[in-house]
Amino acid sequence: MNGHYVLKKLLLTEDSYRLVQEGNTFVFQIPRDKNKIEVKKAVESAFGVKVVSVNTSIASSKKKTIRGQFGRKAVVNGIKKAFVKVHQDDVNKIPLI
Repeated sequence: MNGHYVLKKLLLTEDSYRLVQEGNTFVFQIPRDKNKIEVKKAVESAFGVKVVSVNTSIASSKKKTIRGQFGRKAVVNGIKKAFVKVHQDDVNKIPLI
């Protein structure tokens, strides 16, 4: 299995940096149809690390105003996130930048 089909991108925010520093947890954006087992295998094969645990969550959809069109709204679908906790010795193997 190729990890590029499971892991869309590494989410880099202030909160995700804090999770890396305090809990060895990385946050990835994944497709909605992937599960925890597929994410674990993809991270282990892509980066060569030992995964301790995987948690997933789906952010809710949002309504946004379309720029330049008064009163017109569009729905932005929520994304699915995977919180991947890796072994303490393998934290430096995943590049953040």
